[in-house]
Order: sequence, then C-alpha cells, then structure tokens
Amino acid sequence: MANTLRQQLARAFELQKAGRLGDAEAGYAAYLAAFPDDLGALNNAAVVALQNGDLPLAVSRFRKLVALAPQKAHAHNNFAYALIQADRPEDAIEHLDRAITLNPRYATAHNNLGIAYERTDRRSEAIAAFERALALDPRYADAAANLAEVLNGDDDTVRARAAAKVALSMSPTHLGAHVAVAVADALDGDLDGARQTLEALAPTKPQLAGFWRVLGTLRFWGGDFEAAEAASRSALTFDRNDRQAKFGVAAALLGRGDYRRGWRAFEERPDGVFGSSRRFDDVPRWSGEPLDGALLVICEQGLGDVIQFARFASEARQRVRELLLLADGPWRSLAPLLATVAGIDRVLTDPAAVAALPTRPSAVASVLSLPFLLGIDTDALPGTLPYVSVLPERAVLWKARLAAIDRPRVGLAWAAYARRDTAYLTRQKTIPLPHLAPLLETRGVNFVSLQLGAADDLSSLGDLARAVADFSVQIHDFGDTAAIMAGLDLVISTDTSVAHVAGALGKPVWLIDRFNTCWRWRLAADRSPWYPTMRIFRQERFGDWTAPLARVTAALATWL
Repeated sequence: MANTLRQQLARAFELQKAGRLGDAEAGYAAYLAAFPDDLGALNNAAVVALQNGDLPLAVSRFRKLVALAPQKAHAHNNFAYALIQADRPEDAIEHLDRAITLNPRYATAHNNLGIAYERTDRRSEAIAAFERALALDPRYADAAANLAEVLNGDDDTVRARAAAKVALSMSPTHLGAHVAVAVADALDGDLDGARQTLEALAPTKPQLAGFWRVLGTLRFWGGDFEAAEAASRSALTFDRNDRQAKFGVAAALLGRGDYRRGWRAFEERPDGVFGSSRRFDDVPRWSGEPLDGALLVICEQGLGDVIQFARFASEARQRVRELLLLADGPWRSLAPLLATVAGIDRVLTDPAAVAALPTRPSAVASVLSLPFLLGIDTDALPGTLPYVSVLPERAVLWKARLAAIDRPRVGLAWAAYARRDTAYLTRQKTIPLPHLAPLLETRGVNFVSLQLGAADDLSSLGDLARAVADFSVQIHDFGDTAAIMAGLDLVISTDTSVAHVAGALGKPVWLIDRFNTCWRWRLAADRSPWYPTMRIFRQERFGDWTAPLARVTAALATWL
C-alpha cells in the first residue's frame, strides 16, 4: 500500500510538471490523506493549488507546512507568496521577515517582500527590498523588473528604465521588463509609441496580469474605453486581486457613462463595499438600506474625490437617523468645508472621537461608496448646487483681506499633488510656471493664488510674480479656500481639489486638463455633469500645455 501511494506521489509530480494540474491535485490529495505530514508533498500540493487558482486550499496547505517546519525559510517564503496572491500582504510580510531572519541571503524572499511592501503602499521599503534581492543575485531579472515597475509609479523613469534594461540584459524576452520600458516611455511623453509596443505583443496573449493592466491604462489614456475595459478584465484573469486592474475596469465604465456597472466595479477597491479594508472592521458595512442609527462616513483617496462625492450626504441622511463624517489625517483640512454640507450632522477629525461616542455607529461606509449605495446614475447629477458654503466668520475675514484688490478677480491654481503610488500624476497635472506667463500678462485682471505648497513659489516668473496676489501663508484649510473663492469672479485651475471646491460652490471655474484625463471629466468635450459651472480646456496632445493655455488666455480676454 505504501509503495503504491509513493508511486502515486511520483506520478502526481510528473503530472504537475506536464501541466495536468487537475490530475496532479487528485494524486497529491490521495497521498496526503495517508501521509498528511509529508513536507515535500505538502509543498508541491500547495503549489498545485496555487496554479489551479484555489487560494484557500493553497494557504491552508502552506500554513500546515510552516507549522510542521517552522525553521524552514522556504516554507515561510512560499506561504507568504500564497498570502500575497490571496490579497493578504500584511500577513505575508510577517512570514517573509521570518524567512529572511532564517536565511538573510534568500534573494527570492527579499523580492517577495518587495512585492508585499508595494501592495501595502510602503514604497521606499519595496524599492530597498528589490535592490537587496538584486545585490544578493545580480542576475535576478524578476527583481529588476519589479524594481522598474515601482520606480515608474514614483515617476522616476530614468531609474526605472535602467532597472528594466538590467532585467533585459539577463532575459531579453522578459515581458515585465518590456512593459516597464513602455510605461517609462509613456510617462516621458511617448504615449502612442508605448501603446503601439504593447499592442504589437497583445496577439501573443501574454500570460501576465501586469501586461494587460498597463495596456488597459494606456488605452484609457488614449480614450479607447471599451478596449481599456477588455484589457483590464484580461489582467484580472491572471490576478483576480490586481487592484489597479479592478480600477481600470471601473474607470473605463465610468468614463463612458455606464454608471450602474461602473459604480459596482468601483466598489472592488480596498475601502469599497466589496473591498478588504480593515478600517473600522468592527462596525457593519452599510448596505444602503434604512438605518435606525448613526452612519459613519469615512474619507479616502484624494481631497477632490471627497469634495466631489460629499454631495450625496444629503440623500444618504434621508435613510439614516444620524450621519457622522470622519475627516481625519490628510482629509482634516476639509473639515470646515464639509461641515457646511447638508445632511452631515457632525464632522469628526480624529478616530479617537469615534471611539469616544456614547453610542457606537450602526454602520460605516466610505464617502466614495455613496453613489453605489444610493443607486446614482448620470441623470441624478449634479444634484443640488451649491452643496458647500462659506462659514460666516471666514466670509467676513476674507472679504476684508481681498478688499484692496480690484475686480475682476481670478483665482489661480496650477499644481497638483498625487499619492506616491501614482506620483507621475503630480507631473501630469501640474502646469510648469513658465507656461503661465502669457495668461498672467492679460490686462485688466487681478489674479489671486489658490496654490499651496512648494509650487506656490512664483519667484521664477520674475516681475510677473507681482501680477498674482499671494495669501498662501494665511490659508489654513479649505474653509479659507472657499471664503477666498466667494470674493472671486472666476477660478482657473488644473485638475486638483481647488477645481472641485469651485464647482461645489457653484463658482465659474475653468479646468485646464491633461490629455489623459480622469474618468470624471470624460463625458463631454468641455463640460462636466458634475459641475455645470465648469468649462474644460483639455490638452490636444499628451503632455503639451501650450494649446489649452492659449485657449484659456484668449477666452479670458473675451470674458473681460
């Protein structure tokens, strides 16, 4: 009997090598039923489960392997890899740290640690882990390609291209490295060339999620939404937990106005209804049904996103007894503005304030989930406008400060700040200051800066800097920003939170937008159903601000 089972084990291994995974699984399962603690069989059977896409079974088998062999570095590494595939990168990091403790020169574990760090937005640590893997094994092409991918996300295309070339020098057909080069080319301005490179490879049906994810992004940037959706869905057939590919599906649907399916797909993000976020995981997630209790609405993603979606608080409030909004961390500066939104009973700025509530919230939802939960379609837009207002005391303060500036007054914001994992958006959304010179030379206009941060330094404009009134040191939050806008006649902004505040106030706003614009600005050539007072001036060529700024300058002269 034992000999027969060992022959079956050998046969299972041969079937696994031959790609007959279903038969291999049956063989391993039969053997493990008799010898459940065989380390080699457990490991190979777990790998087969991974190859079959049975993540729960793979995780279960690797967990048992680690329990039986806690001092085996490869057991912890393999278990961690399965956890990454199961979208549990935080748990994976624990086992990768253990694998590296057991074997500090384990290059594969360092590479997998880099992947886990990247999935948890610990990008500096991811870069260091990939570099360590390469230091241990200079011919590790996968680590070099992974490093290139993360560096592209940081908008460091020079280093990304160098890392990709290292991978290609060792493996000339390495698909991930070719994709990284294409991404670097696109970020550096050659969108058409980058897309053509990947489109030429698409007929070969590459078995790599990253290839299809990036192709979907480039197709979306070029405005080909249906093809973008198809590519993003192809990525998910190879990695069903690929967050960027999930967003690619949602963006493609939303970009062409299919909001019903688009909102559903959008909820696959980590903080979405169907996501894996652990924030307030002790509070039930709201289903959109009537609630005899308090709904806690939390913020996520960019400041502009929160402003855009806050309009739905009033409708959500009709279904719940009380609506609390938590604007903590990077969203705290929005608190004074969001406190003016109808339907929000109270704005909290610290998670400790939630814990201190006398009664625990009955449910929680992200502000970005409200359209899905409420069944919002395009015909429900824009809703009631304005949906934010200026705090009376701020209005008095800023009216006095602006009094010395003659009308017409035009607010100006020219730079954006993206999350680090999409750092390239900072460059793509930011107008270099020299390009603003013709606009600032417009006679009869008094410009007021709405820009904050390092980009507010206008000194490079020389004498033209005096054409812009700068109150940046006195702007403490978005309550101040809104109060300044109340005293302006027009706002001109790139795609940043300033544009959203102006639109939410019902203030005339001209959006100077990038070629590869966001889904929210895609439904019409120069207008947006989200903000009826908005007019869009879009790049005609990827990365070229000359044409839209020329149109804005001409329009401003006519507007006067």
